[in-house]
Amino acid sequence: MGSTLKKILKWAAIVVAVVMIIAVGLGIYIYTLIPKPIGEKPVLQAELFNKPEKELPVAGKFIYKSATELAAMIKNKQATSTEIVQEHINYIKNNNYKTNAFVWLFEQDALDAAKKADEKVAKGEPLGLLEGVPVSIKEEFAVKGKPFTWNAEMFQGVVAQKNSGIVDAMINEGAVIVGTTNVPKMLFDVQIIGDIYPTGNNPYDLTRAPGGSTGGGAAAVAMGVAPIAVGGDFGGSIRIPAAFCGLYGLKTTDGAMTDFGGSPGEPGDPKYRRMMVTGPIASTVDDIDLAWNAMMNKWPEQKAKMLEPKAELKDYKVAYLDEWKFGNDKVIVSRDIKEKLSKLTETLKSNNVSVTANQPADYDKMVAMHRMLAIYVMFEKVPWLLRQFVIRDFKSSDNHRIDMSEVFDRMSDMDKSKYDDILKRRDALRDQFEAFLGKYDFLIMPVATTPAIKHNPEHTPISIDGTNVDYWDNFLYPVVFNATGHPALAIPLGLNAEGIPIGVQIVGRMNSEKQLIKFAKLIEPLHEGHVRPKI
Repeated sequence: MGSTLKKILKWAAIVVAVVMIIAVGLGIYIYTLIPKPIGEKPVLQAELFNKPEKELPVAGKFIYKSATELAAMIKNKQATSTEIVQEHINYIKNNNYKTNAFVWLFEQDALDAAKKADEKVAKGEPLGLLEGVPVSIKEEFAVKGKPFTWNAEMFQGVVAQKNSGIVDAMINEGAVIVGTTNVPKMLFDVQIIGDIYPTGNNPYDLTRAPGGSTGGGAAAVAMGVAPIAVGGDFGGSIRIPAAFCGLYGLKTTDGAMTDFGGSPGEPGDPKYRRMMVTGPIASTVDDIDLAWNAMMNKWPEQKAKMLEPKAELKDYKVAYLDEWKFGNDKVIVSRDIKEKLSKLTETLKSNNVSVTANQPADYDKMVAMHRMLAIYVMFEKVPWLLRQFVIRDFKSSDNHRIDMSEVFDRMSDMDKSKYDDILKRRDALRDQFEAFLGKYDFLIMPVATTPAIKHNPEHTPISIDGTNVDYWDNFLYPVVFNATGHPALAIPLGLNAEGIPIGVQIVGRMNSEKQLIKFAKLIEPLHEGHVRPKI
C-alpha cells in the first residue's frame, strides 16, 4: 500500500473518529437537556380500571340527577350528601373501566366532606351553592396531597402541595371533590393518551376519543358518574370534549379568574400566562349557571364586570357560519354538523331571533396568533436545541394553508422584546372581533369540523365526508377565541345517525358569560340537547 493511500486512510479514520466523538458528545448533551422524571410512577387504583368481580349496589336514585337537583335535595333534606356521594362512588367503581374517565378516586376524603355537609344542613348553617354535591376536577389542577402529573412521565411523582385556586373556589361553595379526571400527556391533544393513565374512551362509542384535554371530565359527566366537571381551556379543551360527549361546556373570558391553576413543573414568567382559562362542563344549562356562579364567587370583582343579559329571545341578534372561509380556502365541516347547525338557525328565526349568515375577518391571523402566544407559554423553559427538533416536526407537518413563518421564527428565537408587540396585535384582533359583535349579540358556529373521532394515536388525516383533512386542521375553530380571549359556550344538539353527539359553540363579547348562559337557557327548549349514552 502506497504511503499516500496510507495517509488518506489515516486522515479519514481521524475524521470519522472526530465525527463520532462529536455525535456522541452531542447525544450526551441533548440527553442532559431532556428533563428527567420526578420521582416514581404512581401505583394506580386498580378498582378504577378493571371490571369489578361483583358490582356494588347502586339504586339509581341520584345517578344522572343534575347538580342543581342534587343541591336542592340536600338543602331541603330530601337526601343526604353522604348517600348521594356514596352512590356516585359505587357507580364510578362499577363503570369507570369502560371509559377511564376518573384516574384518581378520593373515596374517604369525599365521604368525610359529605358528612360535614350533612352536619351543616342539620345545624341550619348557611350552605354553599354546591353544598354536598359531587364534582370532578381535571388532573390539570392541583388537589392537595394528590398526584399532579398531567399524565406525563416527567411529572410522574409530583404530589400537589396545595390546592389550585379553582379547587378552593369549588370547595368554598361546598362541592365534594370525588376525584380527578383523565387528560392527555401534557394536556396537549383532543385524545386522552399519555404516559401514566390508560387511554380515555368516549361513552357513546368506546372506539372513539372523548375529546381533550378535559376529555375525562366530559366522559364522567356524560356517563353519569359526576354531574359537574371542572375543566381548563387553552385551545378548545372544554368545548371540544363537551361537543364530543354531547354536553354544555363554558370557556370563560380570558382573565376573568386569576391565579386559578398552577403547574406540576417550575412556574414560568407570569407575563406569558395568557389564554389559559377554566370553566364547567355539565349536561344542563342550569348546571353550567350554578357551577359558573360558584367559581366566580371567589373572584367577585371580576364577576361584577359581567355584562347583563337581555330578557327575551326577540331581543337577540346572532350571526352564524358553518364553514369559515379565509383567502381562497375554507375549513371543511362535516355534513351532519352543518345540518344540525342549519336546523338550529332556522328554529331561531322562527322564534323571532334575528339570524344572519356572516363571518369575522382574519381567521388565519387569529390561528397564528394563538400559536405565537402558546409558544411563550409552552416553550419558555425549553432549551434552544430541543426547540429546533420541535420546529422540524412542526414544519414537516405544515400544510402551508396558514402562514406560520413568524410562529417558527418565535419558536426558534423567543425574543422577549417582541412579546409586547405580539400582545398589541392580539389586542387589535380582539377589538376587531368585538366590533364584529357590535352588530350582533353572538356568533354561532361549529366547535370542531367533525363529531368525536376514532382513536388515532398517530394523528393521521381524518376523513370529512370523503375528504381527508390534516389531523390538527379539524380542531382550529376553538383556538381563535383563546387567542382573542372571548368567552364561548358549547351546546349539545343531540346525536347524528351513528348515535354520536353533535355540538356547536356560541361566542360572545368579552365578559358576556351571563348573556351566553341566559341565551342558552332561552333556546334550550328549542333544540335537541344532551342524550344519555347507552353505556
